[in-house]
Amino acid sequence: MEKQSKILIVLLIVFLICVGVFWFQFNNNVSTFMIVNETHVTENSSFSGMLVDSYGNGVANQTIAYHEPGGNVGTLTTDENGEFTVELAKYLSNSTSDNYYGDFKFSGNGKYQGCAYEGNVTVGI
Repeated sequence: MEKQSKILIVLLIVFLICVGVFWFQFNNNVSTFMIVNETHVTENSSFSGMLVDSYGNGVANQTIAYHEPGGNVGTLTTDENGEFTVELAKYLSNSTSDNYYGDFKFSGNGKYQGCAYEGNVTVGI
């Protein structure tokens, strides 16, 4: 075998290893983060957010858990672009300290790491 053929085979093997490593990193244990576009909304308005992976792509069809006014826990599902929307924000007139949405959390799965948005979206009248 000629020297050039051996070098070509070695370069091909190195290339295949690099492609395999990239594919594995892109498809396993990918970091995520969450963005929420508001910090204060009025009663009956809506606000949205997005679940994004470390490559800037929206993470579709994932469940987001969050705190609702009154202490309840709600869930949302991201759309095909990784976006989620809270419609008709509730305001509790008998509670001044618990009128917020917060602690948005994605638990993760086999492909994506979990993340949380620990800020709050307060609701006013």
